[in-house]
Amino acid sequence: MLISFLRPDAPPTSSKTNEELRESIDNREYYLPETVLNAVAELQRRGHEFLDEELQVINEDMQARMEIVAETTPSFGIINDNYKNALVEDPDAYEFYSRRVIKVFTFFFSPFLGAILMAINIGKTKDYNGVMLVLFFGFGISVIEQIIAGGLGLGAGATIFFAFINASLIDALFWNRYIGNTTLYKARAYWVPLVIGLLLSAFVVWSLFQPKGVIK
Repeated sequence: MLISFLRPDAPPTSSKTNEELRESIDNREYYLPETVLNAVAELQRRGHEFLDEELQVINEDMQARMEIVAETTPSFGIINDNYKNALVEDPDAYEFYSRRVIKVFTFFFSPFLGAILMAINIGKTKDYNGVMLVLFFGFGISVIEQIIAGGLGLGAGATIFFAFINASLIDALFWNRYIGNTTLYKARAYWVPLVIGLLLSAFVVWSLFQPKGVIK
């Protein structure tokens, strides 16, 4: 689980201009509390004086920001907006595929694709044991699902049930442990994995409709 929400390779606060520091303070609802408080400290170091009332408001806003995230109950639903409470637009924050994106990809494509997205997130925290664990889990649960569905001849209803369970498990077992339910982060664009998922799905559908013996 992350302790600091700032990326290790983020530029130091001392390298930022006064305008950049003021931007993060004035629009603090979009920034990490660490970024905002570091900006205040840096401006004070440069000789800027804040009113006591202004400092109190800033501190209260940052405390309220963290309380909102801490009080947000993780949802087992696929389409849920709770995850947005943890999103920021801070360029210095970790950039992760969001919880919703991982659940949706797991549900509509495969648990292994969802596990890959989760592994990419975990890899940014440098916890490579977690990366291997989630990939192994995603691959294993995909194989088990295929064996059960194929052996029992389960229909569409069972497929949807398995997809929901898989999406919930990947989120519940790995997000809080390796990233943290209260971690603030910037949402990463998902267009590349979406295109890959659609292409793979199109290939599977195409192969199913080929005359027997064409696909070997």
